[in-house]
Amino acid sequence: MLCVAWAGCSKGDDLKAGALSVKVAYSGFRPGCVQVTVQDQEDATRQTSSQVRVPPNQKEGTLSVAVFRQAGWSRDVLVKAWAQELDCEGATVAESGEKPVSIPEEGTSPAVNLELNATDADDDGYVSTANGGTDCDDTRVEANVTRTWFQDTDTDGYGAAPVMACVQPPRTATRSGDCKDDDALVHPEQAEFRCDDLDDNCDGLEDESLNLGSKCVDAFDCEGKRACDTTDGGFACNDRPAPVAYFVDEDGDGDGTAGRDGGVTCLPQPRSTSTFATDCDESSRFRSGRLAEACDRMDNDCDGTADDGVACELSWRGFAGENGRDAWKTVAANGRDSTWLAGAGSNVVRSRDDGGVTDVPCTGPWNAAWVSASGEVFLAGEDGKLAQIPPEAKTCTQTTTAESTQAVNGLVGLDNPDGGAPTLYAVTGGGRIFRWVPPSPTVLVDTVDANLRAVHGTLRPETLLAVGAKGSDQPRAFRFNPDGGAWIQEDLGAGNGYLRSVHVVDERYAYAVGDNGLFLKRVRGEWDRLTQVKTGGTTEDLQDVLAFGQTAVYVATTSGRVLFYDGGTWSLVYQGPANTALRSLDGPKPTAIGAAGDKGAAVFFSR
Repeated sequence: MLCVAWAGCSKGDDLKAGALSVKVAYSGFRPGCVQVTVQDQEDATRQTSSQVRVPPNQKEGTLSVAVFRQAGWSRDVLVKAWAQELDCEGATVAESGEKPVSIPEEGTSPAVNLELNATDADDDGYVSTANGGTDCDDTRVEANVTRTWFQDTDTDGYGAAPVMACVQPPRTATRSGDCKDDDALVHPEQAEFRCDDLDDNCDGLEDESLNLGSKCVDAFDCEGKRACDTTDGGFACNDRPAPVAYFVDEDGDGDGTAGRDGGVTCLPQPRSTSTFATDCDESSRFRSGRLAEACDRMDNDCDGTADDGVACELSWRGFAGENGRDAWKTVAANGRDSTWLAGAGSNVVRSRDDGGVTDVPCTGPWNAAWVSASGEVFLAGEDGKLAQIPPEAKTCTQTTTAESTQAVNGLVGLDNPDGGAPTLYAVTGGGRIFRWVPPSPTVLVDTVDANLRAVHGTLRPETLLAVGAKGSDQPRAFRFNPDGGAWIQEDLGAGNGYLRSVHVVDERYAYAVGDNGLFLKRVRGEWDRLTQVKTGGTTEDLQDVLAFGQTAVYVATTSGRVLFYDGGTWSLVYQGPANTALRSLDGPKPTAIGAAGDKGAAVFFSR
């Protein structure tokens, strides 16, 4: 057996007490581990080794080992020592060579000296590679074992290709795994931070956790799939439909105006817009680059010229009136197949577009009429009378305004979009305003300080306007109050006059006319008094107005005339007998207009 001298050893009773004294001297380095091996010279398979404890941090010293004979061994043995750096797992850096010796039967043999020499010049615990150690540079403490470094071209602290070196070379890193060593932003141990179809954290996946392919919506509200914008590392919304460009279409004719942006979007079409942009007049749905030209004094197709390219005869036809005939106070057209006339007599006349004429008994006198989309006519007259005549009916049904026998001067209706009964509004000379939803009784909604002569609106109650005068020369106009309260008086500016009629084109435009050439225009809630209407220097008393936009306004006069205003100039389009006043105008479109008045006058422009 082997035993270090200071450890204390015992042996079996069958063995002699003789021991072999082995001295292991080391110098030039600090052994991490020293081992001694003994081998029986008679049988090489008989071999044993023992680790010898080495005092720490000593570059020179002697270790003592006692060798006793093993059971069954001869006394002749071979003794050898070797040393390793750092620890017993380190490289073997020194060997003594084998010495043949004999173990005495008794006592202790003379010392068997073994030497272990190696060089650790920088005293870092690593022996020079020249002595079988691992110190690749024995002149510097910081350089010892040859290591693997990693080429770090982009100096982000992560390398790619391995580099073997004793000392860390420039532009290398201790960490590997950089999959793009020319981009300092790409390296392991980070989250994906750019959307670029690349692997930014070197985990073998591209743009993971960025929700690519999920739903996205772009600036135009077009739905697509989330993808990478490889130009800047941001996100793009791909596979989306092209947005639609819309143009402002204020008049609802399906055609917008070039240069007036109505939005670019994939959402449902914005209100009051169109995908077309050829409209030249957003005040009239009868003018558009998508319309064919018609014979109606208007430039329908927006080519700059009215009535061009069509056969056009602009005369009015009908009955000019004669003494002894009852006066017509009102004319109303439904735009389908009929025009109704009513007035001082007891009959209401229905004139069909096919030339047929029907008299319907309905005791008047009547001052105003309105025809619904279904073809039913509603009447308003003296003593608070109201009446209705369904299509094809042979007689009328009458009622009266609630708690009033005042003459009803104006009447207008708003069709029910759901197909039910229309809602009508009636105004009286005493300033009363009634709402009527047949067959229900009328409801008084307001009383204003004015002699109301007319009321008009289109599609919605918010467009309703009522006009008249206070006294003989103070014009008045009132608008519907959407809050349900009293109607609101409008500011007409300075000036006298007596308003007789009003026509609302839409929520933006309206016209009102009256005595002594009074001609007012309303644009987006603001009234403007236009130039007094005259013919040949003579001021006209205006009885009714019909407008199809800013460039097509008709008025009827007490001098038997129908005048046309194109937005800048007045022209005479019909001249009846000078002593036969025209009291009413109506028409659903510029090619179907009727005028009626005193002495049974009824004339029409129909193309």
